[in-house]
Amino acid sequence: MIRNKTNCIKQVLLLFFFALTVLTAEAQLPGGVNIDQLSDAQLMQYAQQAGLTGLSEAELTMKAKEKGLSDDQILKLKARMQTFNPGGGAGGQGEKPTGDLKRQGIKYLLPKPSADSINGLVIYGSDIFTKENLTFEPNINIATPKNYVIGASDELKVDIYGFSDKSQTLKVSSDGNIRYPNIGPIKVSGLSIDEVKAKLTSALAKIYPGLKSGNTSLQITLGQIRSIRVNLIGEITKPGSYEVSSLSTIANVLYAAGGPTKIGSYRKIELIRSGKSIAKFDLYDYLLKGDLTQNKVLQDDDVIKVATYTARVEVRGAVKRNAIYEVDNADKLTDLLNYAGGLSDNANKDFIRIARFGKQEKEIFTIKAEEAKTFALQTGDKVLVDSLSFIFKNRVVINGSLYYQGDYSIEKTPTLKDLLLLAKPKEYAYTDRAMIRRFQADYTPEIIGFSVQEVVEGKFNINLIREDSIYIYSKTETNETFQIQILGEVNRPGAFPYLKGVKVQDIILMAGGFRDGASRKFVEVSRRIRDTLSGNASPQYAVILNINIDKSSNTELINTVLEPFDIVSVRKAPGYKEQVNVTIDGEVIYPGNYSIVSNQERLSDLLTRAGGIKEGAYPEGAFMLRRVFENISNNDSVILKNKIATLRASINDTIKAKAADSSFKGDLKIVGIRLDDVLNKKSSIYDVILQDGDIVKIPKRVETVQTFSGVYFPKKVVYRDGLSVKDVISECGGVVPGGEKKKAYVVYPNGEVKTTSSFLFFRNYPRVKPGSEVYVPVRKENKKLSTAEVLGITTGLATLATMVITIANLTK
Repeated sequence: MIRNKTNCIKQVLLLFFFALTVLTAEAQLPGGVNIDQLSDAQLMQYAQQAGLTGLSEAELTMKAKEKGLSDDQILKLKARMQTFNPGGGAGGQGEKPTGDLKRQGIKYLLPKPSADSINGLVIYGSDIFTKENLTFEPNINIATPKNYVIGASDELKVDIYGFSDKSQTLKVSSDGNIRYPNIGPIKVSGLSIDEVKAKLTSALAKIYPGLKSGNTSLQITLGQIRSIRVNLIGEITKPGSYEVSSLSTIANVLYAAGGPTKIGSYRKIELIRSGKSIAKFDLYDYLLKGDLTQNKVLQDDDVIKVATYTARVEVRGAVKRNAIYEVDNADKLTDLLNYAGGLSDNANKDFIRIARFGKQEKEIFTIKAEEAKTFALQTGDKVLVDSLSFIFKNRVVINGSLYYQGDYSIEKTPTLKDLLLLAKPKEYAYTDRAMIRRFQADYTPEIIGFSVQEVVEGKFNINLIREDSIYIYSKTETNETFQIQILGEVNRPGAFPYLKGVKVQDIILMAGGFRDGASRKFVEVSRRIRDTLSGNASPQYAVILNINIDKSSNTELINTVLEPFDIVSVRKAPGYKEQVNVTIDGEVIYPGNYSIVSNQERLSDLLTRAGGIKEGAYPEGAFMLRRVFENISNNDSVILKNKIATLRASINDTIKAKAADSSFKGDLKIVGIRLDDVLNKKSSIYDVILQDGDIVKIPKRVETVQTFSGVYFPKKVVYRDGLSVKDVISECGGVVPGGEKKKAYVVYPNGEVKTTSSFLFFRNYPRVKPGSEVYVPVRKENKKLSTAEVLGITTGLATLATMVITIANLTK
């Protein structure tokens, strides 16, 4: 037991010592510790934690400098990492990796923000350089291409299997060699994968005899690929030198450089290698045919040259793709239309118009369809493909009261009768008269009338011409819409369509029946006088019928059939009354809503029903709110609006005008009552008769007085016996400049207003009560014109006078 504890302690101490050694080495590595003193496990752990694995040589150098390593440390680190493969780092020899690591690509620039355009037309092809998902980036993780040429910084994975089993990851040095253990340097730069395999098989046969006998095999694959540098010149958006992967193509680097400029060619892109033209890439081959055969794989120091365009043509109108297209000498008009995706469905296929820059003047060409195959294009041509006109060559139109209205072919319906037989007039069509709208030879419109009945019966017919328009009216269009109106005590009053045979009981049912307060004994029918034959004017306006629905014996009137435009009025029963409610609130025993018993109930009666006022109530501050201009008729509202307009026209002051407007709104207004008089005198004039919706407010006693407007410090002043208007104004700092103290007025809590009165040299200010509001008006100052404004007006008047005199002289 003791021995087991001792062994356990030793293991813990050993692990602690090992972890401390690793952490110390990691912590001290940037400070100058000799990398050679670290074990492979310690170095591998540091490289993984620092993110130095799986990087190219250039990336490893940059990342190590960011971690604080010196140049000497970086060189030693690279040398040590070449002896093992910590997660796919820089190459070297080591054990066979457990799996292939993905090759690292190149980070590409963002695409263009928008396609190039001229005169509102996009240059065809420029939009592909704006798409983030179309970078032409090569698939760097494909199987090793057989024609791939090995170069410096490439990684070769040499796998020997069979009788012998050995795997090596070898990096091509800057001088083009790989160094295989026990063999020495082998030149592989400039060779294809197959050539390198043959060369290595011959060289390794010295130490692996099985390669000759066949019981051992050799396989070479490409690991991390090198980066190459290519140059882009000419009319390229971002010319310069670019570092790309060795699998990159022409289209790939064109995208990275933003594509051609506005004057750059999309069809003359040349690949130059060692001073010789290797390939000419036409981007239209890819855009129109999907052909990338000339999209060659690049090599180090390749030059891509984008020339300026030679010829461009604008295409507008009824084509599928309006744009600016680059053409060559062999392109004809039909080729250009193919570039544009062909003609639209609504294109005029008979001719095409072309505007061209001549030697000294502009020219217009009208090209027939059969000439398009041979018509040669020139730079600057503007091709316009017209759309078809909206005129049909064989159409006649028929609409109206028909089962099958719309457009018809004149070949199938050459006459009016043929057309009507196909379109089939409806049963309620107006057959006495219909019309044909037609354009004459000089395009002036004319109307041809006919009888539908006569055409159907074969008594009349007419030949139709192109674009004739026939309209058949319905009987409802030729007659006034008949209605019956019901008003008064029904659930849904309003107008209803007239139906032949409808009676008073029927229209009442259509209106939802009687309301609760409707009188069935007095239903009035007002009937329009529809005498259209008499030549004399009658003084009578309407025929009035009074019908008693309750009398079953009066069957003649009850069964009277209504006529168009009758107005049925259902009156309210004289003995029917709806509840009228008022509200009392504040300092009463039982506040709330109360229904008025009769039309003679007064304020004192309401106070009695509410239990009287509470102790501490302030009767002098009580006030009543009453609805103003409520339930007025349309005629009354017109009169009221005219009065308001007259009042507004007589008011120049804006503030007074706003006050006048608010006084005519349909909201609640204060009614000045004196509740203390009502409580003390039963016959007081302030014991007003209550109306529906009245609200009585009885407040608590307020011990302050509020000031407004023309004082320096408007505030609330504590009330005391003997407090006057002068005292209140004085406690608020006095009157401001422009304030008119002599016009001060007091608004009492009950809504009453008292103004200051004057007699000779004496001024009598109103008495102040608790809860009062003291207002001091402020005189409105007349704004004087400045010198500049006077000068401007004078100059304007002088100019106007000069113009008047000049015009007068010209008219003489």
